[in-house]
Amino acid sequence: MTSALLSILHTLAAAAWFGSMFYSLTVLHPRAKRYFKNDREFEDFIATLAQGARYKVLSAIGFIALTGVLLIPFRPHPRFWWALILAKILLLLGATFLFSYASWVLWPRRIFASDDEIPLYQRRFRQVGLALLLIVFIAIALGVLAHCLV
Repeated sequence: MTSALLSILHTLAAAAWFGSMFYSLTVLHPRAKRYFKNDREFEDFIATLAQGARYKVLSAIGFIALTGVLLIPFRPHPRFWWALILAKILLLLGATFLFSYASWVLWPRRIFASDDEIPLYQRRFRQVGLALLLIVFIAIALGVLAHCLV
């Protein structure tokens, strides 16, 4: 029962992260961009939405990592399983690095960008968002694969 609960929590946390990024990239940002008259208004809106989210996302990443670690004793450990888990760990570390880079490097640059620089940072954030989406998708797929093959 503990294994099932941990698996559910682990999967739901990863799915929530994936879903929120997917929604943000495919629905929220494009529609908000059309709604606002100029890039500065759009940026002010996005900054208001994002305020305080950094630590919530990092907490979610930590929760995903913790539940993943807690699942280890409940699974058999064939060599291919460890390879999949190692790949998931590396992907999670990569996603955490990319999110941190976006949060502590790109975000301040975006906030203080001149009107001419805004489109550049919007493109960079979209690229980072798509990369994060792909990384989290692959990590979830590897988790499902690891679960199904054991």
